[in-house]
Amino acid sequence: MNLSFEDIYETYYARVFQAAISVTKDHGIAEDVLQEAFLKAYQKLHRIEDNKKVQAWLVTITKRTAIDFLRKEKKVTLLPIEEEILPFEKRAESSTVEKQLEVNDLNEGIKTKVNTLSPKLKKVFQLKYYNELQEKEIASKLQLSDSCVKSRLYRARHVMKEKVLEVVGDQTA
Repeated sequence: MNLSFEDIYETYYARVFQAAISVTKDHGIAEDVLQEAFLKAYQKLHRIEDNKKVQAWLVTITKRTAIDFLRKEKKVTLLPIEEEILPFEKRAESSTVEKQLEVNDLNEGIKTKVNTLSPKLKKVFQLKYYNELQEKEIASKLQLSDSCVKSRLYRARHVMKEKVLEVVGDQTA
């Protein structure tokens, strides 16, 4: 018994969308991928022999489509219309100023996130990245073993990585 395309779409839409999001990490792109994946599935619907394998088949198509989509997107860089109209010098100046503002915002967000670290992790992190001390210097200054400093730095970097991704996500939203 073969399912109609409408049945397949309604049954597997959520799972296919989830697969697209897992690769793209972006709802808008995932929607584009979803459309493309279902279009490919529709064109090859006649190949399905086992209804039990439809979900796996659709997820595979979706993930491959998402990867292809992301690869294409990396190759193509489009300029907004406003930037194409501006003379080159003004575009370079505004681009530099905008980038500096973005960097400043990001740095402020990071500093805020550093302050949320536990005191032990915060101190080691600040000495390493703000004071630019070596691990041995940090160990000596805080009267800790080298391995303790390395462990705390590792944990601090791990926590900060997650927090910075939150900051970047907030700025792109």
